[in-house]
Amino acid sequence: MKNLGSSSSYPYTIYHEKLVLHLKIVDINSLFLHEEIIPEMLEQLFKSIKEDKVIRHPVIVDEKSLVVLDGMHRVAALRRLNCKRIPVCLVDYSSPSVTVGCWYRTIKNGSSIDEKFEEITRLGFELKEKSNIEEDEIGENSVIAGLKTFKASYLIRRPFKDMKEAYDYVKIIEEGLKRLNLKVEYETEIDAFKKLSSHVVNAVLLTPKLSKENIIKTALSGRVFAHKATRHVIPARPLYVNVPLSLLSSENISLSEANEQLREILMKKKLKLIRAGSIIEDRRYEEDTYLFED
Repeated sequence: MKNLGSSSSYPYTIYHEKLVLHLKIVDINSLFLHEEIIPEMLEQLFKSIKEDKVIRHPVIVDEKSLVVLDGMHRVAALRRLNCKRIPVCLVDYSSPSVTVGCWYRTIKNGSSIDEKFEEITRLGFELKEKSNIEEDEIGENSVIAGLKTFKASYLIRRPFKDMKEAYDYVKIIEEGLKRLNLKVEYETEIDAFKKLSSHVVNAVLLTPKLSKENIIKTALSGRVFAHKATRHVIPARPLYVNVPLSLLSSENISLSEANEQLREILMKKKLKLIRAGSIIEDRRYEEDTYLFED
């Protein structure tokens, strides 16, 4: 861990064993989102930040492209609060230590759930049974998703022009299942299958895995994927920078002045490393975390 001081272009830098984390305040309009915003989540976060009058955690951003990897709703909430600036943690997205996973959809409701999958064909998708689904075939050759139940496995097909459209179709399927009063939730690949094997859920919808190149290209084009298209796993992330909203919204403070104040705020705090797998405020972090403590 090392602080670079005000002479650096970064007010604060943390050297993790696998990745360098640069903390900085940037122009909020310089960032590119890559996923849709979920209105309910945005409303809840907006109220929380407005009440707290601070932004607690920095947004994780690719240093080169300024594409937001984690924290889409925080960006949207601060924009809604008329903030001109936002604290970010800049990382090297090209690093092999930063990985991209999926959010599989778990489906639950009742014993006759298999019959309700007829809704998928009614929506215009081909549902083809297959004895075993290879995860790398999802997103290839018109296969937009896979579906596994206790009894069978299926490939869901429909021609698509790119991965953005493939995820648009995943969203259509997801919303169609919800209209049938099926409970749809998001889990990591491993957790989704654990819940299926233990009969906690009735089925798992397997979604396509996106490449980093695809994510960056789509975001920079001004388009966004459907919500919960990516699950970024980063070796470490900083928490509790607690930057006041007044610093992010004031018209009388320049960007350089804001970053100098950020440096002063962080230098007054102690930095504590918490290893991966820890639970912080009811959330389990797969990565190491650095906690800024007063």
